[in-house]
Amino acid sequence: MPKIKTHKSTAKRIKVTGNGKILMGHGFQNHKRSAKAKRTLRKLDDMTEVSTGLARQIRRRVPGLSPKKH
Repeated sequence: MPKIKTHKSTAKRIKVTGNGKILMGHGFQNHKRSAKAKRTLRKLDDMTEVSTGLARQIRRRVPGLSPKKH
């Protein structure tokens, strides 16, 4: 059986919390920044928790993540 390779670009874009939640940053931050409200840009800076379906896809792509805890 060959080794499972980590999808490196996905691994660099996410962060896992101590409880096993997967956080991901927002897009739409660089193009036409002057047209966006400052409050909008501040909200886009925060990382948010991904949905259940997307978390499943990410865990498949990045097999080295800590297992899901309940």
